[in-house]
Amino acid sequence: MFYYGACYYPEHWTAAQVEKDIALMQKARFNVVRMGEFAWTKFEPEQGRYRFEWLDSAIKALHEAGISTVLCTPTCIPPQWVYAKHADVLQEKADGTVQHPGSRCHCCKNAPAYQMLSEGIVREMAKHYAKMEGVIGWQVDNEFGCHGTTRCFCDHCKKAFREWVRERYGSTDAVNEAWGTSFWGFDFHQWYEIPLPRTMPAGPNPGHWLDFLRFSSDSQVGFQKIQYDLLKDLCPGHFVTHNCMGCFPDIDYYRLSDYMDFPVWDNYPNQAGDPLYESYAHEITRSFKGHYWVMEERSGTTGDASAGLMGEQPEPGEIRRWAWQSSANGADGIVYFRWRACLTGAEQYWHGILDHDSKPRRRYREVRQTGKEFARLAAALEGTQVVPKVALIRSFDTLWSLERQPGAVGFSYDRHCFEMYRAVKRQGLSCDMVSMDARLDGYVTVLAPSLSLVDETVAASLAAFVRQGGTLVLTPQSGARTMSNAMWDLPRPGLLAEMVGATVEEVRPYHQGQTNEISFARGSLIAQVCAVGTWVELLECDTAEALAEYRDEAFKGKAAITRNEFGEGVVYYLGVYLSGHILESFLRDALPRPFVEGISEGLEITERTGENGRLVFVVNNTAERKSVTLPGEFEELLTGETVGPNLKVSGNGVVVVRA
Repeated sequence: MFYYGACYYPEHWTAAQVEKDIALMQKARFNVVRMGEFAWTKFEPEQGRYRFEWLDSAIKALHEAGISTVLCTPTCIPPQWVYAKHADVLQEKADGTVQHPGSRCHCCKNAPAYQMLSEGIVREMAKHYAKMEGVIGWQVDNEFGCHGTTRCFCDHCKKAFREWVRERYGSTDAVNEAWGTSFWGFDFHQWYEIPLPRTMPAGPNPGHWLDFLRFSSDSQVGFQKIQYDLLKDLCPGHFVTHNCMGCFPDIDYYRLSDYMDFPVWDNYPNQAGDPLYESYAHEITRSFKGHYWVMEERSGTTGDASAGLMGEQPEPGEIRRWAWQSSANGADGIVYFRWRACLTGAEQYWHGILDHDSKPRRRYREVRQTGKEFARLAAALEGTQVVPKVALIRSFDTLWSLERQPGAVGFSYDRHCFEMYRAVKRQGLSCDMVSMDARLDGYVTVLAPSLSLVDETVAASLAAFVRQGGTLVLTPQSGARTMSNAMWDLPRPGLLAEMVGATVEEVRPYHQGQTNEISFARGSLIAQVCAVGTWVELLECDTAEALAEYRDEAFKGKAAITRNEFGEGVVYYLGVYLSGHILESFLRDALPRPFVEGISEGLEITERTGENGRLVFVVNNTAERKSVTLPGEFEELLTGETVGPNLKVSGNGVVVVRA
C-alpha cells in the first residue's frame, strides 16, 4: 500500500475541529496520519498517572474514516515535572552552557533518570496501543540531534564516554597508541583522566575528537535501540522507525537504521537550492533498507523558530512535484507537515496544508489533486523499488574526520559527495549511498569520494569488487588515514595504492585561490583543458596510465588523473577535484548506460522496478517547459495517453511511463 497523509495534532484542537479535519482528509485521499511526538505532558501529566483517552477518540474516528495512525514516542520533550525532580537530565554544551527547557531535544540521552522515565512512558503507551485498531506503527522520538544536540558535554556523558572508550580499547595504553597521545603530552594512565573534547586553545587531538563523535552518535543509536526493542516486544504487529534528517552529519544513520523496520526522513526543499539535493537526501535514506517514507513533507512556508521569520511560499505545482520526486526516488509513504498551521508556540510561521483559519485553499487543492494521482497509481507502485547499479561510499567516519581537519580551506566532504552524486543523477541514474563495510556485489560502479579513513578490511573489499569486474572511482585525500584518525606511514593512497597503480608524489593545498590547468590525454574528454584548485595531488604512475596531466610549467607532464586495470575491473584515481559538466563528462565512461541519455538541465529521471516491469519517472524540477527524447513510445500512467519518443514536460510537471 502507498501511504499518504499528514502530521496531525488533535491536542491543539477541539473535537468538533477534528471531525471537520477528517472530512477534508478523506477528500484528499489520506490513509495515514502521524501523531503524538510532543505530547508526553498530555500522556503523563503527573509521574505515574497516564491519560490516553484524549487521543483514543481521535484514533478511533480516523480509523472509522479509513485513516491509519502512526504514533510517536514523545520522549523528545519531557513534562515540566521531570526537571523539577531531575535537573541533571539537561544537556550541556562544550562551553558548559546548559540547554534549558521550553524548546526540544534538550535532555541528555546518557542521563539515567531520563532513560528510566523515557522507558516508562514508552512502555505504557505500547501496552495501551498494542491492539488498538487503526494504529499501524511507531516513530521513536523526533529528529535525534536536531538543533545541534547530538553532542553533549555533561557529567553523565563524561562518565559514559570513559566507559565507551574502555570497552573499545581495553587499556589506556591502547588508547594512547590509537590517539597518538605522546604528541603534546596527552598520555593517560587512569580511565578517570580521559576528558571530553571541550573548548580548548588549539583544537582537540584528532583521534580523541573522532572517538567522541562516534560515542555521541552511538548514544543516539543506543536510545533508539532501547525503544525499538521495547516496542517490538509489546507491539509485534507494528512497524518501528525514526524520522532522520536526510544529509544530517552528526549521527551514523547506517547504525541507527539497524533498529528500524524501515527509515523515514523529513523533507523541506529549499526553493533557492539545487533540487537534486533533495533527491540526494531521498537516496541516502532509501539506501539504509531499500524502502523508506517521507514522514514530514513540506506543504507550506517554513519558519525560523529562533529568529521569528516566515519562509517563502511554495509556488503553484511545487508541493505536487516534491511529493512525486519523493515517490520517484523510492518513497512508499508521504506524510505532510503539517495538517494545519499552529496558533501558538515557536512554529506559528511554519505553515501546513491549511492556514491558521483552517480554510482549504490553493495548497490543500494541490495536495488533494496529488492524493488522487497517488490513488490512481497505487497498484502500479505496489511492490516496486529503486534498484541502482551505482553506489557511493558515504562514510560517517570520514565525514567526522574531515569536519575536524578538512585539509583545504572551504572543503566540505558532504558537498563533495553531493557533487559526485549529482554527476551520476544528471545522467539519469540512481545511486545507493553505502557505508564502508557494505557488500558491493551487484553494483557496476562504486564511487568513493575522499575516502581518507581506510583499513585492511575496507581495502580488501574494494580490491575484491574491482578484481571481479567492477569500476571504482577514488578522489583526493583517499587512503591517507587509519581508522583511529592517524596518518598512515605509507605513500598515499596507502592501502589502496596497489589497485590504483599510482602513488601521490606531492600534495598541494591552495589557500589563496591559486589554480592549475590540466589537459586530458585520453578518454571522452581528450584534448580538453580545465582549471583545478583547492587541493591538487601530483601522481606518480606505476601500472596506471595518465588520463590527465598538469600543464603548468613547474609540474608539466605530471599525472593528475589515472586509470588502472586491476583484475577484471578498472580503478580511476582523481588527484584533483573536478566540477560541474567536466565531472559529469568524465564519469560517463565509468557509469552504466541509462534508460534516457542527453537529459537537459532541470529534468530528473528515475526508475522503480518490480515483478510487473518498471516505471520511469520524468520530473521537471524547473518552472519552464523541458523536452526529452525517450527510446520509443510508452503508456503514460497519470493521463492514460501514449507519449514519446519526443516528450515535452511542463514546468513542475511529472510524467510516469511504464517501460
